[in-house]
Amino acid sequence: MNGMVITGVGAMRPGPAAPPAGLDAGPLPDADLHQVAGFDPQAVLGRKAARYNDRGTLMAMHACETAMADAGLTVTDTNRDRTGIAVGTTVGSIAGIVTYGTDSFDRERPYLVKAAHFPQSVLNTMAGALAIRTGLRGANSTVAGGPLAGLQAFRHAEMTLRRGHTDTVLVGAAEELSVPSAWWARVARRTGPHGEGAAMFVMERPEVAKTQGRTVLGTMGGVVVRAADPRQPEAVAAVARAALNRAGLDGHEVRTVLVRATGDPAVDRAQHEALTALTGTEPVHHEDTLGDCYSAHSVLQLSPLVARGRPGHPQGRGGPVLVVAADPDGALAAMAFTPHGAVPAGHDDAARRTRPAPIPGAAR
Repeated sequence: MNGMVITGVGAMRPGPAAPPAGLDAGPLPDADLHQVAGFDPQAVLGRKAARYNDRGTLMAMHACETAMADAGLTVTDTNRDRTGIAVGTTVGSIAGIVTYGTDSFDRERPYLVKAAHFPQSVLNTMAGALAIRTGLRGANSTVAGGPLAGLQAFRHAEMTLRRGHTDTVLVGAAEELSVPSAWWARVARRTGPHGEGAAMFVMERPEVAKTQGRTVLGTMGGVVVRAADPRQPEAVAAVARAALNRAGLDGHEVRTVLVRATGDPAVDRAQHEALTALTGTEPVHHEDTLGDCYSAHSVLQLSPLVARGRPGHPQGRGGPVLVVAADPDGALAAMAFTPHGAVPAGHDDAARRTRPAPIPGAAR
């Protein structure tokens, strides 16, 4: 296996919460939301950052700084030009887009909008804000891929590392919960409760981590992204198998399979059928603890398993992980991750976990 390594992780994970004001009217129910609780951006990031950035960006900032601290990554004049950022998103900040758009209608003249609102209406605001906050000048990228965005950001980060454009990449995704985003989620998606959160990872070439003396949490075996029909079990299995092959893993070595329940019964059945047959392990979707975090769902699922790769973790290092993301419109992505020092499932049957509940609506 010749993959990139992860040396740091930071995440802001949500929990069940009461809805924000404005969601208790119309067709939206007043329950079943998952929000990051107790996050005070001004106290954590400072008044200036809190004033000029949207919620998703602020969560990504905190996750990014946590990941850098976890890896022991300090930005200097030596590494700032060789450290990049890759962020997955859907459209950026939906709240920022709506605020700026409605502002142009509310003003006496459409051009009399608040200039400070404009940056939050731009797709790549988050990645740019992270670069400004951290002082990094390496390759800076935004990948807009909806439910595949988190894994696509990993794919893009991997390419920049392999091509020598960067030595290290801060990679991840964030999803905000706001009144506009919740309305959009309820109208456009048929998934579980709307969620939010952010997860960022420090990913680098193995030789860079070794030279810098950083602890390797695990190896990312490569991401496979394809235009395919996710309603076909054979298509799901093909993408997952390709990711495992790149990681040098057999399906039955996988200890954990992570998916996002899409709300499309045919897609969710295909994921369940294909991945259970391929790995012998039922997929976990985490809607009960995360809600549907859409573009950030995959990275939020992965973050605690990456953290377990650190020596001495109370839950142990676990085993190989397969992450799959599906877009009912016709796209699939899969990534294999192996925690440092992990024992594949086939080599330690006594350690195999009990199977969680399958995806709702999936074939049994």
